[in-house]
Amino acid sequence: MDSRGYFTGLVENGLGLSGEFENPPPSQEVVAQDEVEAIGKANMKRTKNFTIEEDEQLVKSWLNVSLDPVKGVDQARTTYWKRIHAHFHAHKDFSSDRTQGSLVNRWSGIQHDVNLFAGYLSKIENRNQSGMTIDDKQADALKMFIKEDKHHRQFPYMHCWKLLKGTAKWADRQKQMQTHKTSSKKQKVVANSSPASAPPLLTTATTDDNQHSNNTLQRPPGQKKEKQKLRQHSSIEALDYLLAKRKEADAEKELKKEERCKKAFALQEERIRLEKEKLELQSKQFEFNKKLEEERVMNVDTRHMSIDLQKYYEVLKKDICASRLNN
Repeated sequence: MDSRGYFTGLVENGLGLSGEFENPPPSQEVVAQDEVEAIGKANMKRTKNFTIEEDEQLVKSWLNVSLDPVKGVDQARTTYWKRIHAHFHAHKDFSSDRTQGSLVNRWSGIQHDVNLFAGYLSKIENRNQSGMTIDDKQADALKMFIKEDKHHRQFPYMHCWKLLKGTAKWADRQKQMQTHKTSSKKQKVVANSSPASAPPLLTTATTDDNQHSNNTLQRPPGQKKEKQKLRQHSSIEALDYLLAKRKEADAEKELKKEERCKKAFALQEERIRLEKEKLELQSKQFEFNKKLEEERVMNVDTRHMSIDLQKYYEVLKKDICASRLNN
């Protein structure tokens, strides 16, 4: 088995650049692997070469999904690469119609060559040659890559290496993977490759780079801590929602109270108006009846009455006349 097939298998079976085995449960592993193989076979036709922009966005998308502080590695292979494919197309600022299978195959090539370069750079660092700068070590690693490659290719993914080497959590995982590799004989038997053809999975960039990374880069939050933040955020949101609902209920209660007061005041005003109209009608009725009575008194014939009644009606008639003259 050649080294490229070995690292391609690592991509498809769950060992990513994170340096951890990320296989789903056995029932999902076979399905996921078959799907990746099916995707690769469906995209066997020749496509145009990837651009630097596409490579860089693929690396960024892989980092985004792999270092997700909430989901982490708790995701199946199918979901894992669907998320990378979706993130790639959602955040690209260039024209590209790469399929999921195309991205999987391209990542396999990037991972293989970057792993080789990382292994050569690690070898050079272990020599502890004095007076060598970071650029000198990388230049020697590039020369070693050309020398060891069967086709003497130049290292084509320096732009990808620059993005990967600067992530703090990724660097920590590479240290864990290096320790795991040196202590696991079974993994060496399966690899069946020399150190030159199959270097360890993306070891740390350089000693100087690691020191610089530890000083300048902040480690992303862990999965447990991030989930705790989400739970706290959800609790705060729930409390804010309840407070807002309570304020709405209080405001609605005050509004209903104000409406009830307005209605009561309007009813009181209506009652007063009706009472006033009633009094006015009673007054008019009284005046009308009074006039009728006065008319009757004025028209009474007193000739056949007694002297006392005649005097009574004469007084009434005089009072009526006096009242009308005054009005």
